[in-house]
Amino acid sequence: MANEPSTRERIVTEAMRLFAARGFRGTTVGEIEAAAGLAPRAGGLYKHFRSKEEVLEAGIDRHVDEMALIEPVLEMLPLGDPRAELTLVGRWGLSELANEMPLMKVVQKDGDRFPELAAKVSARIIARGHQQGIVIVGRLLGDVLSEREVAAVVSVALGALVGYRIEEAMFGPRPVSEDDFLETWVNMLMSFAERRGLVPAAETSEVG
Repeated sequence: MANEPSTRERIVTEAMRLFAARGFRGTTVGEIEAAAGLAPRAGGLYKHFRSKEEVLEAGIDRHVDEMALIEPVLEMLPLGDPRAELTLVGRWGLSELANEMPLMKVVQKDGDRFPELAAKVSARIIARGHQQGIVIVGRLLGDVLSEREVAAVVSVALGALVGYRIEEAMFGPRPVSEDDFLETWVNMLMSFAERRGLVPAAETSEVG
């Protein structure tokens, strides 16, 4: 079928899942091959990658590519509706963070053994996400906030999204639904914008 993932994509997907569950060192090439539907220890992985490390690198690259998908949307902002903009960005952020959780688990398990891995994820994914947030908040609040204040707002807003996903990954479904969390997240940012005089007070009280 046209939408069926390629063998290379299956290898990356299954490798990241196994790395997250067992750690990078705790996962063998044969286990990756078997999970991807290949004959284990028959060399199938090496037809697409030179090493297990290169598979991990491909997993990082895939997340970087996924993050780039939001950038054309950022170019269209502001749309004239801050609530809609924040809801769109917040929902995308939660979705992207859910996709990143396996990679974050790999860093958690093996970051101390592979400091270059943690540094690469920090530079290519974490820092890029923060910069994307600065673009969004800067367009919404840049007229009344300094660059330092914009960066601080982004850190608080991203921290809330990350915290929700990490708690979910560690403890299972949260007592607050994703929709309720996102609505409150948007309301808090809208309230902040109201206090700074950027949006009328009525806009902050809308119910989705």
